[in-house]
Amino acid sequence: MLAVRIRLPTEGVGDWWPRRGARRSTGRGGVRGRGGVAIHDLLGRAARYVSGKLDALRGAGVDEAARALWQLQPQAGATQRIPREWRDLVGPEAKYEEQAEAGARFHERAQVSAEPALLEVSISLLTEAQAAAPVDHRNRGVYLACLGSAYELRFQRTGVRSDINRAVDFGEEGMAAVPEGHIDRVFALTSLASSYHSRCEFGGGGSSDLERAIELGEQAATYDRRDRELALTNLASCYAHRFERDGRPGDLERAIELGEQSVSGTPKDHPARSLPLANLQLAYRLRFERDGVSSDLDRSIALGEQAVVGARDDDPDGGGDCSNLGEAYRSRFDRDGVPSDLERAVTLGERAVQATSDGQPSRVKYLSNLAITYWSGFQRGAGPRYLERAIEVAEQGLAATPDDHVNRAMYLSNLGTLYRSGFERNDGSRDQAERSRYLARAVELAEQAVAATPDEHVDRARHLSNLAGLYFLRFDAGGERIGYTALRHLEAQVSRTAGASPVHRVHAGHSAGSLAQAMDDPSSAQRLLDAAVKLLPSVVPREAGWADQEHRLKEHFGLVGEAIAAHCANGDATGAVEIAEMGRGILLAAHLDTRTDLTELEEAHPVLAQRFRENRNRLNATAAGRGRMPAENASVVADRKQLWNEHDALLTLIRQHDRFDRFHLPPRLDELRPAATGGAVVLVNTGYRRSDAIIVTADAAPVPVALDRLTLKDCMARTTQLLDATRAGSLTAALSKQRVIPEILEWLWTSTVEPVLTALPTSIGTVESKPRLWWLPTGLLGIFPLHAAGLPGRPGALDHAVSSYAPTLRTLADSRSRPAATTRRQLTVAIERTPGRPDLPHTVTEAASLHAHAPDPPPLIGEDANLDNVLTALHSATWAHFACHASADLAAPSRGGLRLADGTLSIPDVSRLHLTAAELAYLSACSTADRGVQHADEVIHLASAFHLAGFRHVIASLWPLDDPLAAVAAHAFYRRLPDTPAADRAALALHHATRELREAQPDRPDLWSSLVHSGP
Repeated sequence: MLAVRIRLPTEGVGDWWPRRGARRSTGRGGVRGRGGVAIHDLLGRAARYVSGKLDALRGAGVDEAARALWQLQPQAGATQRIPREWRDLVGPEAKYEEQAEAGARFHERAQVSAEPALLEVSISLLTEAQAAAPVDHRNRGVYLACLGSAYELRFQRTGVRSDINRAVDFGEEGMAAVPEGHIDRVFALTSLASSYHSRCEFGGGGSSDLERAIELGEQAATYDRRDRELALTNLASCYAHRFERDGRPGDLERAIELGEQSVSGTPKDHPARSLPLANLQLAYRLRFERDGVSSDLDRSIALGEQAVVGARDDDPDGGGDCSNLGEAYRSRFDRDGVPSDLERAVTLGERAVQATSDGQPSRVKYLSNLAITYWSGFQRGAGPRYLERAIEVAEQGLAATPDDHVNRAMYLSNLGTLYRSGFERNDGSRDQAERSRYLARAVELAEQAVAATPDEHVDRARHLSNLAGLYFLRFDAGGERIGYTALRHLEAQVSRTAGASPVHRVHAGHSAGSLAQAMDDPSSAQRLLDAAVKLLPSVVPREAGWADQEHRLKEHFGLVGEAIAAHCANGDATGAVEIAEMGRGILLAAHLDTRTDLTELEEAHPVLAQRFRENRNRLNATAAGRGRMPAENASVVADRKQLWNEHDALLTLIRQHDRFDRFHLPPRLDELRPAATGGAVVLVNTGYRRSDAIIVTADAAPVPVALDRLTLKDCMARTTQLLDATRAGSLTAALSKQRVIPEILEWLWTSTVEPVLTALPTSIGTVESKPRLWWLPTGLLGIFPLHAAGLPGRPGALDHAVSSYAPTLRTLADSRSRPAATTRRQLTVAIERTPGRPDLPHTVTEAASLHAHAPDPPPLIGEDANLDNVLTALHSATWAHFACHASADLAAPSRGGLRLADGTLSIPDVSRLHLTAAELAYLSACSTADRGVQHADEVIHLASAFHLAGFRHVIASLWPLDDPLAAVAAHAFYRRLPDTPAADRAALALHHATRELREAQPDRPDLWSSLVHSGP
């Protein structure tokens, strides 16, 4: 929270305010000041600027005058000891109007100077002026308001709480004495609001202080007078603070609205423009943290840079601008991992700390922010010294934080997280005893954080999440476990965090549910994890682009798998499948929702149907187009946010009508079961305590299968092996792949596939006497070739079943519901040479072979295979074959795509197509079915994108393809397909083609086991 600083105007506020252009006079010497210090020279220099009034002083001249008066004040009782030029300010002859004028000038200068005499003299002069002024004096209220503001500023510098209490008291008295309509009413209201805000944030005040600050700020904002921009930015800061405290969504939007008004109304050359820029920067960063829209973060950084550049180098309160901007860079580093962002964040954070003294209340926040920045660097591999520095800085901050500080619980929780990282750092640098002490310290701090957080506080969910995660870690390490009563109490606390952001509520439910699962309490685990999964769609910023959405979802990896495991532990196979559908493929489901058939709604409620269709079309239109993601365009994001609000309101209206109460809600298993017609869908899941498969058929209850030999630990180890072997391009990796993949196929067979095949009901549909299966793996299991599992030299999955894959049951049901193509119009794309990538000479052979079989239209080869030609051809094609390079971005899967002659046909580009007659897409390119690790449950890859575009069947690869073998595989596949427009035997054709390749090279499963089919 940015400390609010009152910037007093430099001229024209009331008759008494400092005025420019006054004449100067000389001063006298010979006086000794406090502590016996000779101040002859000091007074002499100051006197050159003084002529009865201080209105002509600038910069260091004001500082010298303040030091002179500070030294002179002990002589106030002896008029003869006071130089004549100073007697209007000090001593029996002092004039209260002159004292007020000088006090205001010193206060003004104190806001940009660290000279302590400025505030001391300002407070002294203003105290005497308000006491001497008649009660009914027209400016006495302003004297009091300015005195209150001076006390607030001194509190911000020293942290002495009596000062902030005096600031509020004098401010209230002053505001009451400034009548409505007075020229300085805005100043009185704004300065008092700032004092209340400071007391709430740093002085032990409660929510009532913040409410009073907002009340006063709203009154000040109604005045159309000078200082209004200052009133707006201070009010914006109050709303941002209340959002941080209570999580009210409207507060953050109000903060941004007011902040934008303040920035636009402040001239670019105004010396105080950095303040509204910095406050607005903070509001945009808070909204990014809440919604995850990257354009908000980019805007925050741009504003923050302007604020830092525009701030005075000697501004004693400028640390907040640096700290907040550093936090924005740290957030972007957390998101994108760019080292320069971390370097900038550290530089700014260190500068903020160095700019503050030990007593300043804001210093503890700057230390906390800096600690988290160092921790972020450690988390991204910057080295152990970053963690050590993080703990050092955080301990300093906590030691300086009062017990009743508004953010103490957050600092406790953050420090606990740092000690947790110290425990998890198992690099041999610490023995087990020291690591255990780190864990004990982390738990202690997290417990204190929860105890210090009120039930209704917005951060309580975050602190509970950290605490539950530490309890789990301690239990997993073989340490102490909490009792079941404590676990139920934790569950109850998590359930009462409805005011927190969905992101933190999901984290809390995931952590507490995983703890309950580890403690063998599946009932509590199921309740907690189900609640978290149901919130998952709400963490996605629907108004943003794919990259922002998938980034938010990857934070919750593993949640769905634990929820499935909890249902299985409770004997609820149906619930396990339904929670898997609810929590997986969220982005795919959102895209399918945009194409829901509205026939029934049109027949029953045509007006609502028309409004819903128009809203949906506008949402689709704003998401269309290649190039920059919508999240990078702030106006597009704002428009889409409004459209989504209208969309949700329409859904509420529609669901109020009979027969439409489940309109656009996740389908139940009974509605999805027909997707398994003709075979069985096999959901495969692994969790912390158990692993399971669930066999779903069209006409019977789901069949659970316990997979006792499948563990999450083994799955993680095999994942590392597979990724190391398939994603590196070295000769060593190629040789490793030949060794690793046969081992993985053996493990898959014994741990997963064989138990499933043994448990298959005898009544399921078959193809050529083999069971027809659709594998639906969750989490890390999604990167493995289950269809090719087996022991060397012995019959395996390819000999027992015809396999396909499905991203979700719903996508399979959607593919099955589309009518098969009635004509075959073939699009063939082949690119032999791609800059920066190895040549693919066999793609031309691949295209020629396919063209001979389907000669019309001609293939797009080389430079003809550009984005415009391919997109145009896709709209008329029913079959499509791509033989080219593909790119996969494992950090942001949606950035991957097919490499065409003039650019990348990205996953969003493909998914936004709406092809009503599309039948088969064969993606003879590398890793087109690789879902990655962090986004495994979202199943974001080119194969799923082509399904979204409308293709019923897709052939793709789990890892990079061998160019010569890719051409052989494609030829074998097409040779086995019937010469019909429909491709309903695509799975069987690929099954036989894979077996043919296996027969040719039985010891090279790395070559023949990567191709997979998805579709009915």
